[in-house]
Amino acid sequence: MQNTNLDIGLLDPSVLTFYINPRGFLALKKGEEDFKRVKLTRALPLTDPDAYIAVSDMSGKEIGILKSLLDLPEEQQKLLQNELSKTYYCPTITQVRSIREKLGYFYFDAKVDEVHRTFAVKDISRSIKQMDDSTVFIADVDGNRYIIRDFAAIHPASRRKLEPYLY
Repeated sequence: MQNTNLDIGLLDPSVLTFYINPRGFLALKKGEEDFKRVKLTRALPLTDPDAYIAVSDMSGKEIGILKSLLDLPEEQQKLLQNELSKTYYCPTITQVRSIREKLGYFYFDAKVDEVHRTFAVKDISRSIKQMDDSTVFIADVDGNRYIIRDFAAIHPASRRKLEPYLY
Protein backbone atom coordinates (compact mmCIF):
# COMPACT_ATOMS: atom_id res chain seq x y z
CA MET A 1 0.00 0.00 0.00
CA GLN A 2 1.33 3.43 -0.93
CA ASN A 3 1.85 6.31 1.47
CA THR A 4 -1.00 8.79 0.95
CA ASN A 5 1.28 11.73 1.84
CA LEU A 6 3.48 10.91 -1.14
CA ASP A 7 0.50 10.52 -3.46
CA ILE A 8 -0.56 14.14 -3.01
CA GLY A 9 2.95 15.54 -2.52
CA LEU A 10 2.72 16.76 1.07
CA LEU A 11 5.79 18.66 2.21
CA ASP A 12 7.61 17.80 5.43
CA PRO A 13 7.58 21.06 7.43
CA SER A 14 10.69 20.04 9.37
CA VAL A 15 12.88 20.45 6.25
CA LEU A 16 11.34 23.72 5.01
CA THR A 17 12.66 27.23 5.52
CA PHE A 18 10.84 30.06 3.78
CA TYR A 19 12.64 33.39 3.46
CA ILE A 20 12.58 36.63 1.49
CA ASN A 21 15.30 36.69 -1.17
CA PRO A 22 17.48 39.79 -1.84
CA ARG A 23 15.01 40.98 -4.51
CA GLY A 24 12.13 40.91 -2.02
CA PHE A 25 10.41 37.72 -3.21
CA LEU A 26 9.41 34.64 -1.24
CA ALA A 27 11.93 31.81 -1.55
CA LEU A 28 12.21 28.31 -0.08
CA LYS A 29 15.01 26.12 1.14
CA LYS A 30 13.80 22.51 1.19
CA GLY A 31 16.53 20.35 2.63
CA GLU A 32 19.49 20.88 0.27
CA GLU A 33 17.36 22.37 -2.53
CA ASP A 34 17.07 26.14 -2.76
CA PHE A 35 14.17 27.61 -4.71
CA LYS A 36 15.05 31.27 -5.27
CA ARG A 37 11.42 32.31 -5.81
CA VAL A 38 8.19 30.47 -5.03
CA LYS A 39 4.48 31.07 -5.33
CA LEU A 40 1.80 30.03 -2.84
CA THR A 41 -1.73 28.94 -3.80
CA ARG A 42 -4.52 28.12 -1.38
CA ALA A 43 -6.44 24.94 -2.22
CA LEU A 44 -9.39 26.02 -0.04
CA PRO A 45 -9.23 29.82 0.09
CA LEU A 46 -12.77 30.30 1.39
CA THR A 47 -13.39 27.38 3.70
CA ASP A 48 -9.93 26.56 5.11
CA PRO A 49 -7.42 29.25 4.08
CA ASP A 50 -4.57 28.01 6.31
CA ALA A 51 -4.65 24.40 5.08
CA TYR A 52 -3.33 22.75 1.94
CA ILE A 53 -1.12 25.50 0.56
CA ALA A 54 0.46 24.55 -2.77
CA VAL A 55 4.06 25.71 -3.20
CA SER A 56 5.25 26.12 -6.80
CA ASP A 57 8.31 27.46 -8.55
CA MET A 58 7.90 30.38 -10.92
CA SER A 59 7.53 28.10 -13.96
CA GLY A 60 4.41 26.70 -12.30
CA LYS A 61 5.94 23.35 -11.34
CA GLU A 62 4.52 22.26 -8.01
CA ILE A 63 7.13 21.66 -5.33
CA GLY A 64 4.56 20.22 -2.94
CA ILE A 65 1.67 20.97 -0.62
CA LEU A 66 1.95 22.29 2.90
CA LYS A 67 -0.81 20.57 4.89
CA SER A 68 -1.19 23.39 7.41
CA LEU A 69 0.49 26.70 8.15
CA LEU A 70 0.22 25.73 11.82
CA ASP A 71 2.83 23.01 11.20
CA LEU A 72 5.47 25.72 10.71
CA PRO A 73 7.23 27.81 13.38
CA GLU A 74 5.40 31.04 14.24
CA GLU A 75 7.88 33.26 12.36
CA GLN A 76 7.43 31.15 9.20
CA GLN A 77 3.63 31.25 9.61
CA LYS A 78 3.71 35.06 9.73
CA LEU A 79 5.91 35.23 6.64
CA LEU A 80 3.58 33.00 4.63
CA GLN A 81 0.45 34.76 5.93
CA ASN A 82 1.93 38.05 4.77
CA GLU A 83 2.65 36.66 1.29
CA LEU A 84 -0.79 35.05 1.03
CA SER A 85 -2.51 38.27 2.09
CA LYS A 86 -0.97 39.99 -0.95
CA THR A 87 -2.41 37.39 -3.32
CA TYR A 88 -5.73 36.90 -1.59
CA TYR A 89 -6.50 40.48 -0.59
CA CYS A 90 -10.25 40.75 -0.03
CA PRO A 91 -11.56 44.10 1.26
CA THR A 92 -14.55 44.16 3.60
CA ILE A 93 -17.89 45.70 2.67
CA THR A 94 -19.44 47.39 5.71
CA GLN A 95 -22.34 49.18 4.01
CA VAL A 96 -24.26 48.92 0.74
CA ARG A 97 -25.68 52.30 -0.20
CA SER A 98 -27.29 51.23 -3.46
CA ILE A 99 -27.41 48.56 -6.16
CA ARG A 100 -28.57 49.73 -9.60
CA GLU A 101 -29.07 47.60 -12.70
CA LYS A 102 -28.26 49.00 -16.13
CA LEU A 103 -27.83 47.07 -19.39
CA GLY A 104 -27.22 43.76 -17.61
CA TYR A 105 -24.68 45.14 -15.14
CA PHE A 106 -25.31 45.75 -11.46
CA TYR A 107 -23.59 48.82 -10.05
CA PHE A 108 -22.78 48.77 -6.35
CA ASP A 109 -22.26 51.91 -4.31
CA ALA A 110 -20.70 50.66 -1.09
CA LYS A 111 -18.48 51.44 1.85
CA VAL A 112 -15.43 49.18 1.55
CA ASP A 113 -12.77 49.21 4.28
CA GLU A 114 -14.14 52.60 5.40
CA VAL A 115 -13.76 54.07 1.89
CA HIS A 116 -16.60 54.89 -0.52
CA ARG A 117 -16.29 52.68 -3.59
CA THR A 118 -18.37 51.85 -6.66
CA PHE A 119 -17.98 48.67 -8.66
CA ALA A 120 -19.88 46.67 -11.28
CA VAL A 121 -21.02 43.06 -11.28
CA LYS A 122 -22.03 41.28 -14.52
CA ASP A 123 -23.63 37.92 -13.71
CA ILE A 124 -25.07 38.57 -10.28
CA SER A 125 -26.12 34.95 -9.66
CA ARG A 126 -22.50 33.82 -10.10
CA SER A 127 -20.82 36.88 -8.64
CA ILE A 128 -22.50 36.92 -5.22
CA LYS A 129 -22.05 33.85 -3.05
CA GLN A 130 -23.38 33.32 0.44
CA MET A 131 -20.94 30.85 1.97
CA ASP A 132 -22.82 30.32 5.23
CA ASP A 133 -25.29 32.24 7.36
CA SER A 134 -22.84 35.08 7.92
CA THR A 135 -20.28 35.29 5.08
CA VAL A 136 -20.99 36.78 1.65
CA PHE A 137 -18.46 37.07 -1.20
CA ILE A 138 -18.89 39.41 -4.16
CA ALA A 139 -16.69 39.41 -7.29
CA ASP A 140 -16.75 42.41 -9.63
CA VAL A 141 -16.16 42.59 -13.40
CA ASP A 142 -12.48 43.45 -12.86
CA GLY A 143 -11.84 40.30 -10.82
CA ASN A 144 -11.73 42.09 -7.47
CA ARG A 145 -13.22 40.17 -4.56
CA TYR A 146 -15.10 41.67 -1.62
CA ILE A 147 -16.36 40.08 1.57
CA ILE A 148 -19.12 40.75 4.07
CA ARG A 149 -17.86 38.88 7.12
CA ASP A 150 -21.03 39.05 9.19
CA PHE A 151 -24.10 39.63 7.06
CA ALA A 152 -26.40 39.83 10.10
CA ALA A 153 -24.25 42.58 11.64
CA ILE A 154 -24.42 45.05 8.75
CA HIS A 155 -27.08 47.76 8.77
CA PRO A 156 -30.60 46.44 8.01
CA ALA A 157 -30.91 48.77 4.99
CA SER A 158 -27.76 47.22 3.49
CA ARG A 159 -29.09 43.72 4.13
CA ARG A 160 -32.40 44.56 2.41
CA LYS A 161 -30.54 45.77 -0.69
CA LEU A 162 -28.52 42.54 -0.95
CA GLU A 163 -31.06 39.91 0.10
CA PRO A 164 -32.84 39.66 -3.29
CA TYR A 165 -29.54 38.54 -4.87
CA LEU A 166 -28.59 35.87 -2.33
CA TYR A 167 -29.34 32.31 -3.40
